[in-house]
Amino acid sequence: MTSLKKFFLKLFLFFVIFYSFPEDFANDDIQNENNDNTQNSETNTSQKVIEYYRSNSNGLALVQIPESETKKYKFFLSQELVDKKLIKRQLFKDKKESKRWDYEYKNDKLNKERYFKDGEIKEEYRYDKNSLKIKQVDYLNGKIFRTTLFTYNSDGLIDKESITNNLTNGKTSVKYRYDSKFRIKQIEKIYPDNRVVYWESFFNEKGVILKEYYTLDNEIFVFYYNENGQELNGEVRQILKDGNTKIKIEWSITYSSKGKRVRKDETNYLIGKRIVSFYNKDGQESKVETYYNDELATIEEYEYQDKENGKVIHYKKIEDINMEEIFYKYNEEDEVVEERIVENKKTKKLVLRKEDGSYSEIIYTERGLYTINYSKDGKIIF
Repeated sequence: MTSLKKFFLKLFLFFVIFYSFPEDFANDDIQNENNDNTQNSETNTSQKVIEYYRSNSNGLALVQIPESETKKYKFFLSQELVDKKLIKRQLFKDKKESKRWDYEYKNDKLNKERYFKDGEIKEEYRYDKNSLKIKQVDYLNGKIFRTTLFTYNSDGLIDKESITNNLTNGKTSVKYRYDSKFRIKQIEKIYPDNRVVYWESFFNEKGVILKEYYTLDNEIFVFYYNENGQELNGEVRQILKDGNTKIKIEWSITYSSKGKRVRKDETNYLIGKRIVSFYNKDGQESKVETYYNDELATIEEYEYQDKENGKVIHYKKIEDINMEEIFYKYNEEDEVVEERIVENKKTKKLVLRKEDGSYSEIIYTERGLYTINYSKDGKIIF
């Protein structure tokens, strides 16, 4: 065979092999790729990418970081993607997995999602071919305790929820109805004991809700809103045996010129109780006055850490000639770690809480200090 024939034969065999096994060649190319910012690994034609982010206790992906920097943060999130599809999310706290989300796909569509906390499954979701959630399973101590099935109307909106309590076999149904602009207009919820909750809303031409009400047992709850969608006032009416209604509770809310809530006045006519609440410039409740039969009974005041997290750092209650105060301290996760209880300007108790849920109470008396230790279950440790 001449050298020219040998050359064409080799060329022919090359094209036969190449077009018969294109995936093998594609895999060779993928294996040569390298990404400096993420970790890649390939199995057959799949490409796996792991991304790292600064995070918080909720598992939000805040800022992307290299793997080498994860040890700097109390919380960090890793996201595993295969062929650009999210397969797994892991939230780490102090380098230990705290939460995890697993995702499975069918025909490139999300089919199943599972949520774990501290290694224990908590929730599981199933989706249809249109990526609509059709089933939700809730777990308690690793066992199913509630199952919810979802059906949809022709517009892709939830039509009905069927909820089963797997422990009691009690069944609850929730029916949704919409207006011509696809807004929820009515909700009817039927409980296992056949109690019915009926909710309905009314909108203006701009789509702002102006009124809503719902019924529960023998009561009607009504809420009214302004053009900005802020609640103005409301009432609770009792349905009498003759079909008439009697007002039971009513309230009104006042706003500043900038739309900030400044005051709420609520009266319960059945027990002669009136509560007047005042709000600071950040819209947080700062003072509460409670009246019985028009006589001032108590005054409560609140101070906050900041307007973002809304954590109370100082609570004060004045009743008759007595005044009680509680001072709070929090950790980085906004959990209470210390409570100092003061009565009439004298410290009476100090509560110190540990990360594992156990805590200690230091009691102040005229004879000295006494310490009582508790387990995370609230039992005294002797």
